[in-house]
Amino acid sequence: MRQTCHVFLVLIFCLKLISGGKKGSYRVPLLRSKRDLRDSRGNPTENLKGRPGQGYYIATDLGTPAQRINVLVDTGSSNFAVAASPHPYLPFYYHADKSTSYRDLNRPVAVPYTQGNWEGELGSDLLRFVEGPNATVRVNVAAILSSENFYINGSMWEGILGLGYTRLSKPDSSVLPVFDQFVNSGVVKDSFSMQLCGSSEIDFSSEPTVAGTMVFGEVDDELYEGDLLYTPVVKKWYYEVVITDIAVGGESLNLDCKKYNYDKTIVDSGTTNLRVSEEVFDGILDRLKKFDKLGVPDDFWIGRQMMCWNYDKTPWEEFPDMSISLLSSISNSKEFRLKIPPQLYLRETIEHGPLLGQHCYKFAITKADKGTVIGAVIMEGFYVVFDRENVQVGFAATTCGAEGRLNPSSEVRGPFSRDAVDCEYIETESSDTALLTVAYVMAGVCGLCLVPIFVLLGQASFKRHRRRQHQQITQAELSPTDQARLRNDFYNG
Repeated sequence: MRQTCHVFLVLIFCLKLISGGKKGSYRVPLLRSKRDLRDSRGNPTENLKGRPGQGYYIATDLGTPAQRINVLVDTGSSNFAVAASPHPYLPFYYHADKSTSYRDLNRPVAVPYTQGNWEGELGSDLLRFVEGPNATVRVNVAAILSSENFYINGSMWEGILGLGYTRLSKPDSSVLPVFDQFVNSGVVKDSFSMQLCGSSEIDFSSEPTVAGTMVFGEVDDELYEGDLLYTPVVKKWYYEVVITDIAVGGESLNLDCKKYNYDKTIVDSGTTNLRVSEEVFDGILDRLKKFDKLGVPDDFWIGRQMMCWNYDKTPWEEFPDMSISLLSSISNSKEFRLKIPPQLYLRETIEHGPLLGQHCYKFAITKADKGTVIGAVIMEGFYVVFDRENVQVGFAATTCGAEGRLNPSSEVRGPFSRDAVDCEYIETESSDTALLTVAYVMAGVCGLCLVPIFVLLGQASFKRHRRRQHQQITQAELSPTDQARLRNDFYNG
């Protein structure tokens, strides 16, 4: 392939010489040369693949004999689950009955996501990453038997690799995630990192694809440049971090920083877009519209419409940079900033434009009911380290990017001093407990107030019962004439 490209370039160069470089000459864009499949340490590179907007997957060999299964890498969940029944979007699925090493754990499991869900049965089997640690480990695996809005047609993955903490595991935290089992087996250290590189295909006759690298157990210095700065994981379930500010074009949204983090801020490779609450979204949109000289339609900002430009004519300069500031692990009085160029928050789509050579984009910031999700579109500008051993997430400028939309302007700046204001959203467990206690106390007080009433009612009922018995006994001792007179006196008052 490389020799063919060289011959093609030589032919174009010769044509250019013949034409004298005048009108009718050909321009050939320079292509990024791909790295070798292994870096200087022998670790595999570009072991993540996928399609724009449909997630990054890694290849695994599961069972005995091995069955090749591609699984979505998802830092926003913790279960390892694979398709185990037919589905119209899947060319094949995992056959547990054909694996001699499969063990049925006889436990049902169901996992809901922001979009979609699945149900299945828990088991265990032997797993090896095709381009990863050179080891085979017995892991927990959920065999997906039914699902709703989970699989994506043409995505090329048949399952999901949850990389979150055990607290997110279903049905409970006794189900250890795959990465924990690799760590406990001594295969890797308790850390992994991701370099998501975005689109890597500029051949207009082919569908665009994405590529990236997942490194197990260490930091790869070749995958980033500049400083690698860390933000603390404030709660070990998702990779929950704290945003201190969001700015557009250098102008802060000037919101109470707690609003960015209500009810949580997470780093999630399994979510495509940057998702923010409605108030934050409106603040971002107001500032973006101040910079708009292109007449961007409203339907684009709310995700209903694409915008398309010629490959080399995309007007990146008309869109401002954004920034997300994160709490620094160095000190609670410091922060650092992720510079977000428009090449990140304008997400390339699978669809091409109406004209040959056009690329189309969607706005990659969307509304969430609450909280913030730093999804794959933001991660594509950075090398992201999930340092579980030290309970922190690191960010550095990436050394890769998409063809024609490399991200040299993606930067990690800081740390900077900031006002000592607590931006973390604290789940009001204590407040909820207090309210529950008050409710119980009030119920007890009401119960005590009702006791005398019940006693009085009981006494009145008892007295009526005794009076009725006395009357019956008295009447039994009277003559029939006296009984008739007594009944007549009773009914006549």
